[in-house]
Amino acid sequence: MRVANISPPVQSLQLGQAGTPANAVADLVDSIGTDRFGSKLLNHLHEICAADYCAVFRVGAAGPNAIITGSRDGSEKARGRANQYVERGVWSTDPSMQYALKQLPGRAPMLMKMDVSTLAAPEDREVIWPRIRDRVVVAGRSGAHTFSLSVLREGRGGFTPAQVERIGASAELLISVVAKHGDVMPRSRLSGVISSLVNIERCIESDSLLTRRECQVCARILYGLTTTGIALDLGVSNETVKTLRKLAYRRLCIGSERELLQWYLALWEQARCC
Repeated sequence: MRVANISPPVQSLQLGQAGTPANAVADLVDSIGTDRFGSKLLNHLHEICAADYCAVFRVGAAGPNAIITGSRDGSEKARGRANQYVERGVWSTDPSMQYALKQLPGRAPMLMKMDVSTLAAPEDREVIWPRIRDRVVVAGRSGAHTFSLSVLREGRGGFTPAQVERIGASAELLISVVAKHGDVMPRSRLSGVISSLVNIERCIESDSLLTRRECQVCARILYGLTTTGIALDLGVSNETVKTLRKLAYRRLCIGSERELLQWYLALWEQARCC
């Protein structure tokens, strides 16, 4: 292990050569450009290191922008915490973010292990990293963009050396697929269209094709919730969510999340209601 000569708690680690689960990689690549990408990215990370949350930031001159998040429990915790990380300005004092910006002139990714207990002010840690036991950051460049991926473990023992090695072995793949997803479906382009669940629901309800419950399910799919997350939010079962999604897709004559997004964007452009 090579320790970086900067302020703690960053440790810059050598990237290993451990294997990667083939099924998780296939699912991850297949989800590029869809709303499933965040959950598939976390599934891949959970298989290789038992991660509970992840957040990807695209970093520019004005700071980072959270473009992808994933929560193991299907909730919006990762998205909310990533937004707080940006809005509170915690990134400006996060050694991993600053080190990545200074040490990434080329394309080679880097891996950093963080001591979360020493990051940020106590009140910020309580909001952004509550119960987080361990954090590993993968940072790298693709094209003109720098990406930073936080991999988080909650409430139990930290990542083992073998798990950290597996994250490192996937570093190039992770940066590559994250960048590709960002190119295919950039959040910045859609931020004013699908950033508000209330506005998404209002826009969908302007089209009378769907029932109220079907509107609610479709709105939450567009907002990025998983089936479990939608079920928890609406207080129904996973099977009910799947049935409502199937009925909605049938009414709309579509068959995928990508087609749902295309339908919604067309509706939004026509109604200008969001």
